[in-house]
Amino acid sequence: MKALVCAIVCCLVLAGVAAADAPNKVSLDAKSMAIKDATDEIARQSGVAIVLDPKAKGTVTASLSAAELSQALDVVAKSNNLTWKKLQFARKTDSKVTLDQLKSGILALASMQLIGLSVEDPAARTGAVFAKDLPSAPDTSALSLPEGYAWTTVYVVLAPEPPAETASNKGKLTTLTEATAKQMTDIVNLTPAERQQYFSDLVSMQMKLAPEARQAMLRGQMQAVMSLDQQSRDQWRQDMRAVFGGMHGQGQGQGQGQGQAHGQTQGGHRNRQGN
Repeated sequence: MKALVCAIVCCLVLAGVAAADAPNKVSLDAKSMAIKDATDEIARQSGVAIVLDPKAKGTVTASLSAAELSQALDVVAKSNNLTWKKLQFARKTDSKVTLDQLKSGILALASMQLIGLSVEDPAARTGAVFAKDLPSAPDTSALSLPEGYAWTTVYVVLAPEPPAETASNKGKLTTLTEATAKQMTDIVNLTPAERQQYFSDLVSMQMKLAPEARQAMLRGQMQAVMSLDQQSRDQWRQDMRAVFGGMHGQGQGQGQGQGQAHGQTQGGHRNRQGN
């Protein structure tokens, strides 16, 4: 609701950016150019306002000569799994609000899945209705505005929304988590020999998977560790050092024991020869 209110306010007070009747052509020779630099350059050449979603990441490699604005935005968006939209606002001509101050509201409005929106401004005694999925964009120049207002156009480049977690996926995750918790209890109660055999079998099964699947599982485990809070990460590192230190000590002990046994065998053999 707060984002919606902010977006509606944007419709009523957006100012500081002049609308271009026909954006200038764009020429761009980019090689692995950051998206922000690319959109800034396109905005400068075309003479329009472009708002970039902070979540939009990637680079642009393209060679454009006197291209239409829509073509330039398509190149930026399609190469990085982004989308762009054209927003037209009724702005108050004497407002001191800048584009940077309104970016969060513009992004909220552009990303909302709206079917329709009605806005009423009691102070100005004006109202407006916005409809989605019209066959073509309305000709705003033909729409009358209250005195002191003018139309402003802003282009927005949006990052994709993360996929919503479905009920079935959530159910699977819950089932796996509960099964893993029980399994961990059972593993802890195994004897050392049984536990080693269990993990040997587990590693053998993992090695039968495709390399991509094995690496995906390992990546997930490492990312999970790195996402822990600092105290938990420190405890995890201490556990790893203790385990590897103990294994190293066992290896040395076994080596020394084998050396002693070998020496005793050789000594006994020499004694028998001497006798």
